Order: sequence, then structure tokens, then C-alpha cells
Amino acid sequence: MEVQPNIIDLNWSLKALARLGNLFRRRIIHISDGSATITIDDEQVHTARMQMLTRVCVENETSDYDRLRLGVLSSGLFQPHEEENNPNSDTLYWMSEEIMLGESENLRIELTGTTADDRISVYIIGYEARIIT
Repeated sequence: MEVQPNIIDLNWSLKALARLGNLFRRRIIHISDGSATITIDDEQVHTARMQMLTRVCVENETSDYDRLRLGVLSSGLFQPHEEENNPNSDTLYWMSEEIMLGESENLRIELTGTTADDRISVYIIGYEARIIT
């Protein structure tokens, strides 16, 4: 069964994004040191701000590895949102849903089973808004 996009929702989202401004695209490059688990943290969301991550993609350009986990670090607790077992090298792994981050939270990526000198790229697309109280 093919799912058709909801044009009304898409139009509303584009208008909302235009009002919000503060769109961003970031790329993080990390070289593995060969540890059992590699942790990559994005920058923390600033006070009185929130972020919506609309796309996150992770790629180990060098080697196959055992596991990829993607989630939110909040108050020192990692809350996984997605997991991929036995990812292939040179393959982009995209998250399936948006992730909302509140102030002081950040995106965390964990890779298990990488080898030393693996080149890991993380691509992040999203937007930020002020929290009005």
C-alpha cells in the first residue's frame, strides 16, 4: 500500500517553519578511536529554546559495525529513539521520525563495534524556536 502525503499538513508545516525562522543544517565528523562504544553528542539546546530535528542521518564511511542508536540526552539520561543492528559501511541511516528537544537537552548517537580510524558523519536538519512563557 502506497501512502500519499497529506498536502494540508505539509502546507501548514511549511508556513509554520517560515514564521519560526532559525532553520539549521549541521554536519558532525567524528573519527573513531576503536572504543567498544563511540558516543557523539550534538550541541545542547540553549535556555528558553526548543529544537525540532526533522532529519538526522548517520554514516560510518569506513567499516561495518554492530549497532547504531540515536536518541535524546536529557538530565544525564540517554533515551534511545531508534536502533539499527549490523549497519553496513558507506550507508546512510536516516531516523524515521522527528525528535523534539527541550532546553538543555541534546541529540546523542551511539555506535557499537566500530574500528579505530573509522570516519563517522552525522547530518542534522531542523529548526529552533524561542519558548515564550
